[in-house]
Amino acid sequence: MEARAQSLYTQTPLRHRDMRFEFIEKYVLKTLKLKQDRWQKCISTDDNKQVIQEFLDKSDQITLVVSLNAAGHLLPTVGFPATVKNKAVYFVKRSKTALSPDSMKSHLVYGDLSYVPLDQFSVVVPLLSNGRNHSEWPQVVSQDIQRHVHSLKTNVFVVSGQVKGKTLLPLPPGAERVEQAALERDKRGDVVDKSIIHAIESVVIEWSHQIRGVLKKDSSEPLLEGKSPTPHTELNFWRIFFRYVYADLECIHSQFKSSKVTKMAELLDAMESSYYPAFKDMLQDVLAALEEAKDICTYLRPLQRLFEDLENVEFPEVKGQIGPLMHVVCLVWSNSRYYNTPARLIVLLQETCNLLIQQARVYLSPEEVLKGDVSESLLKVQTSLDILNTFRLTYEEKRASLGQYQRKGREVRPWDFHPLMVFSGIDRFIDRVKTVEDVLLTAVDLLKLEKVEFGGIRGRALSQQVLWLHQEFLDTYKVLTEKPYDCLDVNNTKFEADVCEFRCKVEDTDRRLGAVFCQAFDDASGLEHAFKVLDMFGSLLERPLVAADALDRYPLLISLFDRELDCCKLLFNEHTHTQEELGYTPVNRNMPAVAGGMRWAQQLQERIQIPFSMFRYITYP
Repeated sequence: MEARAQSLYTQTPLRHRDMRFEFIEKYVLKTLKLKQDRWQKCISTDDNKQVIQEFLDKSDQITLVVSLNAAGHLLPTVGFPATVKNKAVYFVKRSKTALSPDSMKSHLVYGDLSYVPLDQFSVVVPLLSNGRNHSEWPQVVSQDIQRHVHSLKTNVFVVSGQVKGKTLLPLPPGAERVEQAALERDKRGDVVDKSIIHAIESVVIEWSHQIRGVLKKDSSEPLLEGKSPTPHTELNFWRIFFRYVYADLECIHSQFKSSKVTKMAELLDAMESSYYPAFKDMLQDVLAALEEAKDICTYLRPLQRLFEDLENVEFPEVKGQIGPLMHVVCLVWSNSRYYNTPARLIVLLQETCNLLIQQARVYLSPEEVLKGDVSESLLKVQTSLDILNTFRLTYEEKRASLGQYQRKGREVRPWDFHPLMVFSGIDRFIDRVKTVEDVLLTAVDLLKLEKVEFGGIRGRALSQQVLWLHQEFLDTYKVLTEKPYDCLDVNNTKFEADVCEFRCKVEDTDRRLGAVFCQAFDDASGLEHAFKVLDMFGSLLERPLVAADALDRYPLLISLFDRELDCCKLLFNEHTHTQEELGYTPVNRNMPAVAGGMRWAQQLQERIQIPFSMFRYITYP
């Protein structure tokens, strides 16, 4: 089809061709330096041809842009594209009208578009700054135009450098006179034109702002913005800084060493300008930044592998990774010349805290920590607390033993900043995890009520009361666990309010449970029964409100045991008296006298020792 269309087009007589198409064709092929077959392929497509035809025939179509696509084919569009990857040609109507062959040149504005618009835009500057182009203008207007043109040139120059990832330092107006002025001063010692010095001083101020913009980049910006970056943010910052910003700083340094800038510095020094120290400081700052970036990237590189290992292992195994990590951090602190400042270390440690918090959250799973199995969740929570506290303790140990990292002839700076500057975030998270732990411990204790069952005269009634308490707690716990929010989010104040309400209800349950314990203890028929009540309540007696009620009952155990001792002594005396009167001791049926007597003594001993041994399991102040 394309070959046929091309053949038909070339065979069409000249008088039947659309000269408007031919005008556009010639300009496109000439500007883009293409062969005619490219154009024939373009218009052989109905859609492309229709776009050009509508631009020529319709008055409301005022723009046509012909560009090369990625495949190298010409592509006409009715507007300027957002991005141009290749050179393009544009045609714009001066007014909304249809075009005829005779009006093509007079009614069209046309030209080429560079794929680097800033470079193309800078071509306009010589046209505007050439004095011959505005020789008939008043001098004030001419000077104002030149001043604005130089400002435009400077801005384009700076922006074009930013697009390429470089900081380009614009030269002052009349920079071509700087070298000549310096040369004349060296030869004749003439006074330099003050306008040149003023221009140099003005550009030094502008350079200081540009360089400050490069040097002020800091890895702590995400933390200052309220984000929660991890150590990879710090390591990536310095890796990118070294890769790109380091090259930018080298570019700035090379510009400082150029002949024109060197002559500018010499003029400022010779004229004793107050801006010369600022110029020298800028150069020193750039050199210091280059050395700092190289030093920090060198010493942070070993931490990359350690943090990757910390992220890749299961969270319970993180505990073994903390010691080696902090050891390397101490080595970085003691050996690096630029990373041994509190500001740098605080950022790294804060981001390490953020990493541990993120891993703990993933391990605990905020959606399941209160809804899953209570015992399993409690184990995870306690494991997390152990790891987080281990990091805090390791920090304190390393802080106290920094002296062992001292190198010969060089003292190690102490970590004299307040720990809260590092651990304020992780401390809040630990407090929240402890709150969750307290809720789970309460659940573990009160869920045991389901298995509490009393004997004795009032046993059935007391057992029923405990079942009611158990059901009430289940309802209370269910209300808390079915909340839709993230219980591990430290900024979630609603969880704190709900936990406070939960604790109030649990305190009421504890008071009623303490009353039930007192009734069951008082109903005990003897020492053995009393110890069974204690064993049945178990860890519930460690709950503060229940323990307060049970405290008055412990002395009664001593009284019961004392009574039991008196009873055992009475039995022993009676047994001994019978032996003296009758000449033998009563023994169990079918047992020899000696063996039976020993067995009787053993049973009496067990009657004393069993309750006595149970006292050691009682927690009493």
